[in-house]
Amino acid sequence: MPENPSAKKTTPQKPSNLGPMKELKKSDSQRIKSKPTIVDVAELAGVSFKTVSRVINNQSYVGEATRARVLEAIDALNFVPNMGARTIRGGRHMTIALLFPERKSQYQMEVQDAALGACRSAGYHLIAESLAAEVLQNKGQIAAQLSDLRVSGFIVMPPVCDNHELIETLQELSLPYSRLAPGEHLKTGAEVVVDDAVAVRTMVDHLWSLGHRRIGFIVGNASHTSSRIRLGAFLDHFARLAGTVPLDMVRQGDFTSSSGFEAAASLLDLPNPPTAIFASNDEMATGVISCALGRGIAVPEKLSVCGFDNSPVASLIWPSLTTINQPLTEMVHAAVQQLIRPRSNRRVELDLSLIIRQSTGPAP
Repeated sequence: MPENPSAKKTTPQKPSNLGPMKELKKSDSQRIKSKPTIVDVAELAGVSFKTVSRVINNQSYVGEATRARVLEAIDALNFVPNMGARTIRGGRHMTIALLFPERKSQYQMEVQDAALGACRSAGYHLIAESLAAEVLQNKGQIAAQLSDLRVSGFIVMPPVCDNHELIETLQELSLPYSRLAPGEHLKTGAEVVVDDAVAVRTMVDHLWSLGHRRIGFIVGNASHTSSRIRLGAFLDHFARLAGTVPLDMVRQGDFTSSSGFEAAASLLDLPNPPTAIFASNDEMATGVISCALGRGIAVPEKLSVCGFDNSPVASLIWPSLTTINQPLTEMVHAAVQQLIRPRSNRRVELDLSLIIRQSTGPAP
């Protein structure tokens, strides 16, 4: 029979070797951003983002059919991993990322400066990556944000270093990390630790030796594990010394100077106010000093004030602040070494020390 010239020719379709993969619908295209993430690839391929990461990094433990399905999803979405970071021979990236909470703080800026210096000394770059509170609640969103960063590893600072979703995601993506001053010690990943409880007991002993028996305590931000550790150490040690738990002398702060001012005002309004106030960080301690001086209360003649961290402000204010020295520079340098030298010590512990200045004196 002669061929009908009007008949529409069809081209045989090349069979897909991927098996069932989710069809990319218009609604999906609208949902997926202009720059797709590893989570988008995982959802389209019907696998976990950990599997996608293994395919991208050419790791084993991925079946051929699954690998092919992931590669087709990558092609369909035009997903391109960020390879912009500088690398050395063997494909190792010479960039370290500092992970911190979305809320900015003086502590974070000090850690960032220390990390920048440590990275420069080692010939590495530093990038700073903030993590929003809503992102930290969802492992998929964490993976989408971090998997595109081509870095040698992550320095995870408080309080996000104790976020289980974040740490589990870093583990699943096989991303190296070092946790800075975590409140909870894990058997996975690297960490640089300090003993907050010992430091608090040392400060309480200092105030006790000066004759102070009514000591106020201002707690730091409740989201920080260190805040709970410092409060617990204060209450336990004071109870051992005095035989009572001074709950009426405890006020909640949030590591800001304004919260220290408000907490101090509340403590100084008590019928029998404290003769010393121990703030959980230096910034809150500056608020305490400001509140006291504004009321005509001399520091340290009528009120001793002390802080924690030994931040730059501690030696700049007057009277200069008695505080606990937290060796941030050494801590960050240790974390960088853990990331660029894989065989280095997985757990580094550094000492905190008492710095006595003019803001503490004998009880009136």
